Amino acid sequence: MREFKDDEGRPWRLVMTVGAAARVRDLVQIDIVDEEPQADGSTRKVDRRIPFDLIDVSNIGRALEVIRSRYTTVGEVLYAIMCRQVDERKMTREDFLDGLRGDSLEAAQKALEEELVDFFPLRLRRMIAQLVSRMDELQAELASRAEAQLQQTTVESLLEVSGTPSTRPQESSEYIQESGPSANCSPLETLV
Repeated sequence: MREFKDDEGRPWRLVMTVGAAARVRDLVQIDIVDEEPQADGSTRKVDRRIPFDLIDVSNIGRALEVIRSRYTTVGEVLYAIMCRQVDERKMTREDFLDGLRGDSLEAAQKALEEELVDFFPLRLRRMIAQLVSRMDELQAELASRAEAQLQQTTVESLLEVSGTPSTRPQESSEYIQESGPSANCSPLETLV
């Protein structure tokens, strides 16, 4: 059992059971990209929406990836697990979800991940805990690289990547007009 507080300071008790996992599977859908075999032997990528089975050991890597990256889904999973507590407090689903953001959302996500690991029998728990540890290492390395890359990034390079025109003045003299009216402009137009 894990506990966390939402953004309003309300305490929540999180317990992963088979019943809780079944509610998640029944109430929460995730989008996946699947490879579909073709008649010619090739495969084609297909977007599909499937029930989120948190405790399917054959897809535990996917479950952990979703928990770490899709915060709306994390909120939906937490609601499915704790819907009875939400009802006992006479709250709506929206009230519960509105209490999750920032640090409280991160604490809830971490509690969910830890509770998921502890759900499994010992032989699987060790393997899944090792997977979580490796994912932590990878996530830390990727964050470090991203931060280093951002330190080297200039506003001009970000504008170029986004396709936004630069605010930097043109360097070529052929685009710079001398001050004063142009040859095809009347003196009155320059005052307007």
